[in-house]
Amino acid sequence: MALSNIWIVNGADKEIPKNVRHKDFLALDNTITMSDRNSGNGQIDGEVPLKNMARVNQGQENELNEDPENGMVKDNRRNDKKICSYTRWMRFGGFILALILIGFFFTYLVTKYLEISDYSKSSLRLIPPNPEVEAPPSRSILYVFQHGAICSDNDICSEIGQYIFNRGGNVMDSALATLFCNGITTMQSLGIGGGFIMNVFIKAENRSYTIDARETAPKSATDSMFTVHHVGTPTSVGVPGEVLGYWEAHKRFGSMTWKEIIEPSIKVCEDGFPLSKHMLDSLHTNKRLKTDPLLSSAFINKETGDFYQVGARVHPPKELCSTYRLLALHGAHDFYNGTISKLLVDDLKDAGSLVTAEDLASYSVDWHDSIPVNLDDNIMYVVPPAGGGTLLALIMNTLRGYNFTSDSISTVNNTILTYHRAIEAFKFAFAKRSLLGDMRFNNLTEVLQNLTSPDYAEALRQKINDSRTYADFKHYGAKFYRKSDTGTSHLSVVAPNGDAVSATSSINFYFGCGVAGKRTGIIFNNGLDDFSYPNVRQNFFGLPSSKPNFLQPGKRAMSSMSPTIITDTKGNVKLVIGSAGGTKITTAVAMVIMRVLWFDQDIKQAIDAPRIHHQLVPNEIEYEFGNLQQIIGGLEEKGHRTSRYRERGSTMCGITKNETAVYANADFRKKGGVYGL
Repeated sequence: MALSNIWIVNGADKEIPKNVRHKDFLALDNTITMSDRNSGNGQIDGEVPLKNMARVNQGQENELNEDPENGMVKDNRRNDKKICSYTRWMRFGGFILALILIGFFFTYLVTKYLEISDYSKSSLRLIPPNPEVEAPPSRSILYVFQHGAICSDNDICSEIGQYIFNRGGNVMDSALATLFCNGITTMQSLGIGGGFIMNVFIKAENRSYTIDARETAPKSATDSMFTVHHVGTPTSVGVPGEVLGYWEAHKRFGSMTWKEIIEPSIKVCEDGFPLSKHMLDSLHTNKRLKTDPLLSSAFINKETGDFYQVGARVHPPKELCSTYRLLALHGAHDFYNGTISKLLVDDLKDAGSLVTAEDLASYSVDWHDSIPVNLDDNIMYVVPPAGGGTLLALIMNTLRGYNFTSDSISTVNNTILTYHRAIEAFKFAFAKRSLLGDMRFNNLTEVLQNLTSPDYAEALRQKINDSRTYADFKHYGAKFYRKSDTGTSHLSVVAPNGDAVSATSSINFYFGCGVAGKRTGIIFNNGLDDFSYPNVRQNFFGLPSSKPNFLQPGKRAMSSMSPTIITDTKGNVKLVIGSAGGTKITTAVAMVIMRVLWFDQDIKQAIDAPRIHHQLVPNEIEYEFGNLQQIIGGLEEKGHRTSRYRERGSTMCGITKNETAVYANADFRKKGGVYGL
């Protein structure tokens, strides 16, 4: 019997069967008892597990070593030990080598992934793929009127605007009545708990005014007390300016009584309204809403435990309707220093807000002249900071040097080049965005001169390379950036006498901070999230903080709002436009203006067209489904990274006017409403 096949167990020789596997071999080893090990009977020879070598009794080993006849055995023992030691190190070395090889292989895979990450995100791998033929026109309607038009986020509210005109109201009466209504039917985006920026053109004066009623920071707020954990919470509620802004606009430009303007919205509030798809989608975005007693009661079906479906009649909190009634009777004073104020302060305190009675009483509206920008034979009136109008001015002044025409988008290659130039202009504009802030807290004289200067814009245009884009932010002059904003609504109105209003209103996130006051029914904004904070190094998009936009008590945060009015040189309104959609507002408005003024498209074609957006950081083109693959691929060949929208982009309301008619279109993306005269 071969020695290698013998296992000595309790002093007895046992042959290992041929079918004994390694694990069975170890099982045999386990039969050696402690007494065997002490007595020296547990002897091991031949090919045995390494650990069993240690079980040879030391006394027996000494006996073997003293016996000359056993010299060969002693040498074999020593050789076996050397072999086993060598085997041990070989196995250990092999294990280490395997780990190293696995590490190299993993590193290779990661490296290759990073190398192809651009391709993996490219337009060629999208599902569904980008189309190769243009989509048909949307189902939205191009309305044509003789005298005037109202375009808002809800057809019920636009009809109220028409009703006010028919009762003898003017452009401001109609605009305010429509806004009050939208604060009910589109409460996910705006309301009397938020703020707005309004651009008002008065034809008789050939002058445009900006009313800035954005939220302000409470007196007790500091830039060091906010972290990412405060985003969207009641701590981020700003002092609401909506009501006082309406009041001052009415006092200066309105003709009907305050009560007459609000009464139609009270009826809408008490009767309820059909739930829109946009509102339903928005309900799913704010998790706090389900825990708020008033909002959950208004929008959650008790039988199913889920939100009401599109078309279901929903009723806002009755407390909100009561607040509207008090406003109609007592005016804005009651909101800031009266019965409503007392109720509101208690609501804010219960929610955990920093806003106090003193903050409400000291709130003020900012008035400015809108900034005129010459665009060929047109004048574009844009809003100053804290709005985004000056960035729009920079974009349009940069692009005007290309002398775009309808030919600029007549072929795929022409469109690729035109879009590339527009995108580069967007990037230069967003690089300057961090220089802006509340004009009362920052000296922006030189900055505003540059951003609205044709010469400054032309110098930037000369830096645009038609063949490529640049990954280095420094090429665009970037240093700091600021946050994005969302949850917004836009209104456009043109009156028969040639006056116009373009207004953008917001509570910041959809449904603000997701809390409604139990006494007032007012949905609280979370406007303080629009500030930059030194202790929050990056925002949602990884953007560093912007010092001019740091929070200070009483300060307004920067916004992308760009309510815009364009007239000819004689003061005749040609285009009233604005948008909702956070940082995408500015680029969306720019693209529509380009299409109407330079590409010779009507307002519906301009609004329908699939959009592109670039805000420098992240350094990629964001675009809507509907852009042709040939165009997106062409932009990628110029070095652009691309990313198709996964969420809702911008939504618009636009009105154009010529010598014969007024044309209006509500964006199919939000399905707003249009009425006219």
